Amino acid sequence: MNHHTNRFSKYFILYLLSLVLFSFHPPAISFANETASTEDNIEEYLQEHDKDIAGLATILLEEDKVIYKMKGYADIENQIPVTEDTVFEWGSVSKILIWISVMQLVEQGQLDLETDIKTYLPDDFRSKTTYEEPVTLQHLMHHTAGFDDSYTDLMIHNPPEMHTLKEVLENADIKQVYPPGEVVAYSNYGSGLAAFIVEEVSGIDYHEYVQQNIFEPLHMTKTAIDPELGDNVWVKEARGEVQGYTYARQLIEPNFYSIPMYPVGSATGTAGDLQKLMQALLAEDNPPLFKNKDRLDQLFEPTLYYPGTTIPRIANGLIYLPSKSQHVYGHGGNSKAFSSSFYVDRTQRTGVIVLTNINNESTFTAGIPELIFGEYAHVENNRNLEESSKWKGVYEPARLPSSGFSKVYGLLLRGKTTQSESNHLTISGLHYTQLEPGIYKTEDSPSLYSLDVYSVHPQHKNVLSNTYSDLLYVPYYKHLLELGGLVLCAAAFLFSFIYVMVTAIRSIWNKQPLHRLLFTQNILNLLIFTNVLWIAYKTASMVSYAFLKPFLTLNLIYIVIALINSVFLSVRLKNQRLSKGEKRFWIMTIVFTMILCVNMLYWEFYF
Repeated sequence: MNHHTNRFSKYFILYLLSLVLFSFHPPAISFANETASTEDNIEEYLQEHDKDIAGLATILLEEDKVIYKMKGYADIENQIPVTEDTVFEWGSVSKILIWISVMQLVEQGQLDLETDIKTYLPDDFRSKTTYEEPVTLQHLMHHTAGFDDSYTDLMIHNPPEMHTLKEVLENADIKQVYPPGEVVAYSNYGSGLAAFIVEEVSGIDYHEYVQQNIFEPLHMTKTAIDPELGDNVWVKEARGEVQGYTYARQLIEPNFYSIPMYPVGSATGTAGDLQKLMQALLAEDNPPLFKNKDRLDQLFEPTLYYPGTTIPRIANGLIYLPSKSQHVYGHGGNSKAFSSSFYVDRTQRTGVIVLTNINNESTFTAGIPELIFGEYAHVENNRNLEESSKWKGVYEPARLPSSGFSKVYGLLLRGKTTQSESNHLTISGLHYTQLEPGIYKTEDSPSLYSLDVYSVHPQHKNVLSNTYSDLLYVPYYKHLLELGGLVLCAAAFLFSFIYVMVTAIRSIWNKQPLHRLLFTQNILNLLIFTNVLWIAYKTASMVSYAFLKPFLTLNLIYIVIALINSVFLSVRLKNQRLSKGEKRFWIMTIVFTMILCVNMLYWEFYF
């Protein structure tokens, strides 16, 4: 009896030991190995793309584990390395602060996402809305309020004066061109408007609200949001130690620009500070930014889906990242010289931050999140594939400016869709595989840009929906006419240049008399073409619209003079004896002058 009891006791003790050894320890070992493997993968990725790094800080949070990688230089010329005290501009990642602020006020009962925003705006606010349908905060979060975009006054170097957020919004060159809820058109103005509503409802300036309700509770002492970084002296000084670079690691000078509509992209700070924000959004219990966990969970619940699908697109202003887990939300950002990304998967308690001092960078800001979260894996179904030729055509982003000279940039942003085999598509040189009718995925771009969804819209015909915007179908005849008009403008410049050069040489060497009216008109054509190129160049350099006004006014003066001059040339053409060759020059000068005038009127290159 005692023998059997002792034997049983031994087996029981061995059983308990086996439970401890094999049931408790292996998960910890497995997680440690997984974390080590993830860190190795990140390090390998960084080494593989080492030549593409100027300065980089990336942070991975997995449960309570933190992987922090810093590479390269904050200032290549002076060999200042990236450290924990290096500050980076967030760009549009700053918008996450707007949506947190909105949801905080929703939790307090001061805002409602479905109420007309006019309820929260002051009576004297000069609204940009033109449709009768109400615009709600949900529309602003979804970028479906119907506003177009502007390429002027977005970023300004050394602004002569500072304006309030209200003044900036009222002076913005923005129009409401679609009814609310009709299309997704990514809108800085709409996001800025949401920040102004936070300002109005809370009773304090937006940057003060963020400082008091986000930065201070999280002890984010190394982050600023003011457009001139005036709300944090340490950050302003640290920003002077950082330079910005092109993708080829060429210095961008200048690279510090003020953003008048500052809530949409002005936040600047260290990666460590941004980590605190991410940890707050990953919190399980007692979230520091909300009174209860349910409100934080709501922030990450999908509120907008791709047309006709169950694929999430936006969760209360946070952009969906196509990934393996299909629960990743966040935002990317670009400023004049910095790029960033911030993505969170609350279901897996994982987050990724990537900050670089490279303009318009995607190797790291899109590549590292894909490395961590995995590529998008579509849920298979039994639906038959469609004939992809139905989506052939030219598409342009819905967020384009609808008026003013900036709308000409739409030609540069258009993409052509062609059929690839019978069921797939090629879009701007990238191959897209059909997953099911209307849903296409590419392996040629990071996950952030991999998913496209096509749908038929009652007003806009075919619509291509991707991460940040809908792309609307452009009739081929319109595309060719607009493109052809610009080609003819280039031909007009070439003709005037050759005519002026040849005529000037003949006048000097052969003493041939000038047809002054004809010669003057061609000189004017050259000057105005140069003026248009100058306007385009300065716009790309982020100058204010006020700076461009004199040059745009010159175009208007040119149009008036050119039209009057063309009438005189036409009259003299009839009354003057000219050879056939001379007549051709006169006719071509008149025709090309009209082409330049029509294009400037059509593209609104005037003030």
